Amino acid sequence: MKRLTLYTLVLFALIAQTTYAQNPTGAKPKLFSNFPEKIICSPSELSRIFTASTDQNISLSFSDNFLFSGTVTSNVVKYANLQTAVIKSPVFGDAVFAVSKITNADKSVSYIGRIISKKYFDGYELKKDTQNNYRLIKIETDRVIQDCSHN
Repeated sequence: MKRLTLYTLVLFALIAQTTYAQNPTGAKPKLFSNFPEKIICSPSELSRIFTASTDQNISLSFSDNFLFSGTVTSNVVKYANLQTAVIKSPVFGDAVFAVSKITNADKSVSYIGRIISKKYFDGYELKKDTQNNYRLIKIETDRVIQDCSHN
């Protein structure tokens, strides 16, 4: 009976240690807490990204209260129908806006992208809705960025 009690205590100690080790000691702060859950993005403003050169500063006005500005760190045509640009914003804690322009078979253009930072809990994902309007939708970055660091 004493051994069963000892084994039970050891088992609970291991479970408690494992649970504690999997919870981070400090939660990441929110970067976009003062901004809405959804922000409308005009295709014309998105298209400006792809005319910018590497190392060029750019300011994108997506709404009256959301201006994303930063430096274009890359702007690459990967295929005839795919161009990807990356903008790093010191205004938003070095968050990165990675956005791609896809030219479809019918010559229409689609955009996809994310504004994320590993240092912060929240970000935005660029999506097209059913009425063909582009919106930045707030996301939890831990759900889309895997932590590959080793402790």
